[in-house]
Amino acid sequence: MQLSLSHLGYLPHSPKTLTLIAADASGLPEAIPFYLRQNCLRMARDARREEGFSKRFPAPYDLLCGRLVLGELPQSLYQGVLRKMSTRWGIMWQADFSEFTTPGSYQIETDRQISPPFAIRDRIYDRLILGYMNFLRAQRCGCAVFGVHDACHLDDAVLDCDGSQLPATGGWHDAGDFRKWLAFTLQHVDALLTLYAEVREDLDHGGIPATALLDEIAWGNIFFHRMINSEGQVYEDVAGGSSPPGSGFRYEDNWWFENHPGCYGDSSDNRWTDNVPGSGDERKVRTTYNPLVQWAFVHVQARASKQLPPSQGEHCMVLAKKAAKFGRERGHDDRTLFAAAELRGSLELLAAGDRSVQPPTLCALAKKLMERQARQKAGLSGYFLEANSADAFRSIAFSADPAFALLRLWEMRDLIGDAGVAEEARIAVSAYIEEYLLVDCDSNPFSLTPYGVYLQPADRERQLFRDAGDGRGVRTFIHPFNKEGIVHGTSSVLMGHAHLLAKAAALLDRPAWRDAAERLLHWCLGHNTLNRSLFNGIGYRQPVGYSYRIPQLPEAAVVGFIGRPDDSPYLEESTAIEWNTLEYWSIPYIHAAQTASWLRR
Repeated sequence: MQLSLSHLGYLPHSPKTLTLIAADASGLPEAIPFYLRQNCLRMARDARREEGFSKRFPAPYDLLCGRLVLGELPQSLYQGVLRKMSTRWGIMWQADFSEFTTPGSYQIETDRQISPPFAIRDRIYDRLILGYMNFLRAQRCGCAVFGVHDACHLDDAVLDCDGSQLPATGGWHDAGDFRKWLAFTLQHVDALLTLYAEVREDLDHGGIPATALLDEIAWGNIFFHRMINSEGQVYEDVAGGSSPPGSGFRYEDNWWFENHPGCYGDSSDNRWTDNVPGSGDERKVRTTYNPLVQWAFVHVQARASKQLPPSQGEHCMVLAKKAAKFGRERGHDDRTLFAAAELRGSLELLAAGDRSVQPPTLCALAKKLMERQARQKAGLSGYFLEANSADAFRSIAFSADPAFALLRLWEMRDLIGDAGVAEEARIAVSAYIEEYLLVDCDSNPFSLTPYGVYLQPADRERQLFRDAGDGRGVRTFIHPFNKEGIVHGTSSVLMGHAHLLAKAAALLDRPAWRDAAERLLHWCLGHNTLNRSLFNGIGYRQPVGYSYRIPQLPEAAVVGFIGRPDDSPYLEESTAIEWNTLEYWSIPYIHAAQTASWLRR
């Protein structure tokens, strides 16, 4: 039996939901009273009175044995009732205690279970920002990290095309392994810049110099600036490995799964090296062209050019312009993810002062995205489609990117100078949130946003797709029976949506969206079907995380729950660890930290 809530806690006016889940619900009443009391001051129970223990420490054994004795100290500070409900994830009991706003440290107790301790206080989510900073430093590649690993990969790397040496040391590992995927690690620069803009004063006052954020960006850029060639192409990754032998995989056909790079390499380069250049064990740089990486590089370097010291910022801008020129000339296959990445990169160039970027061109890119937004009369609406409506847009790591691009355009409306297009972008973001994310939240008892819509759901006889209207299906989790055989955790999807909701709530003055963002944070912080915090080091019960080469990374986030065929949540908890639920990964933390920064407003 689990009594689940956010292990970290709540802002005073956060939404606060309590859920009790029992493997055997038989015999439990329709309504279960609960009592909120001060942390560690357990309420009296009747089963130990006759055994002669002291009043101060009345029950040293079997602490949940017996029924609560009401009216004895310590008194509860708030009382409520958990009510039985039937959901598509089974029978559970749920209650709302949002009206309790008094700061303090608490637990909730029932006759049958006691919740993990939690706090109510301002700035409660700052703990996520601190955790992210600790995690990211531990992921540094090319130096020693005390308590994590010795200096590594000082000899990276050689180009996969001709074997020539490239001094590609530096940057960050990505997922508890030794690979450096630019599609994911470039996002750290974006997150660090957001934190620097939003929380630097409080960091200084709290004893952590805000310059630590700029130092971390500089560390990452050592690597990223080495990964762009003289023509302006940004290379894709270091140590991704080769195509799996005998698999029949081809880069063009199999590299992308659901707009997710990373399902193709065989991990053959995911290893220690001797740190000696030219010794023959250097890892490979994958030089294939990836438009997402190209435009993400433009995006983060243009942003960095405005916030880093001038000597660094000017160089960032030079490289951003160079990469943008190459990206425009090379083009891409017009998938929605690439179109969104090009718009975001181009917007940041304009914001950084590049007057060669023409607002009408940006408006045309935005209109292309908005034309791909589903406008359904029945069922879900507002989600994005791929080019030519081939399928709905779905992505493990970048699910909210089209909406982020349009929100940024609205934010830059004065620079764009086209009020009509900016207003269309605002409406598109609102539709994505109101008509898609928040509507589907009601399909489950924890208010989780969906993984994606499917125009032609596959293997319906083996896996459940809920009705999305017009014969389309929707799932909260990835469909397990897919052609690539990938079943990936969706913490990244939920945290991406939380980030979008929190940012859009602040920029568009929609406070209800803040509540939705917080509920997604709460799921990853313990208010889930297993009462498990998915952030290592935060909370009281965590699954054993999976780190490929570095056991127990500090402050890491796991990729999270996958869905069973019936679209109910599953998380592996044994030490028979699988990467698809318990691998540590950067992307959930990147979004969680930025969510926390926007919720400070």
